[in-house]
Amino acid sequence: AAAVTIDRYSYAPYIFSEQELKNIFIVCDNYPNSDISPNRHLILPLLFRMLYGCGLRISEALKLECNDVDVKQGTLFIRNAKFGKERIVPMAESLTERCRQYSVKVHSLKSCNPLFFPSPYGGRYDEGTIYHLFRKILWKAQISHSGKGPRLHDIRHTAAVHCLKKWVINKKDLTNLLPYLSAYLGHVDLRGTQRYLRLTADLYPHIIDAVEQDYSFLIPEVPCYETN
Repeated sequence: AAAVTIDRYSYAPYIFSEQELKNIFIVCDNYPNSDISPNRHLILPLLFRMLYGCGLRISEALKLECNDVDVKQGTLFIRNAKFGKERIVPMAESLTERCRQYSVKVHSLKSCNPLFFPSPYGGRYDEGTIYHLFRKILWKAQISHSGKGPRLHDIRHTAAVHCLKKWVINKKDLTNLLPYLSAYLGHVDLRGTQRYLRLTADLYPHIIDAVEQDYSFLIPEVPCYETN
């Protein structure tokens, strides 16, 4: 894992390694039950997998309502996102199955809460509460944390970088695929997505030649990453 920055004014995303993500998920899967928050041990494993598997912003995940999660089609409907955008996000079958199992356990016939991830008090989870839990999860996963990160939003950054890394290694045509990733992440235009390509090249030296030789025209000179 690494944090990359070009100058001292740039935001430096923390990109989790695959092993670090695995450790995070293991901690979530074994998070203790709580009488105060009876569904917490069910919410955390799915929430963090959804943040990574779908590249969501934490605000988008916490706003999800049950009707937004289509477990038959395997899609999420993201409404009122950043810049007022809406989008449909496909999920992997494994994540869709987790949503099915979660819905059976949390959203029974007796439940009338429309929120997919309801807080113990019935309303929406506060982002600060999830961040506090995230800090605890990082500690249990033996991932160091400073005042500068990792941030919750870095899970989204990691999802984008890992996706691009896979495409480059598999020799996919990024010129055609970048617009799809941009739409998937809910970016306003390609510039935000292109910056992930620069970050991917900086983090993985073994693919930097392929990126810079074939797609240098897609990479902005000065990276600037979204922070929320």
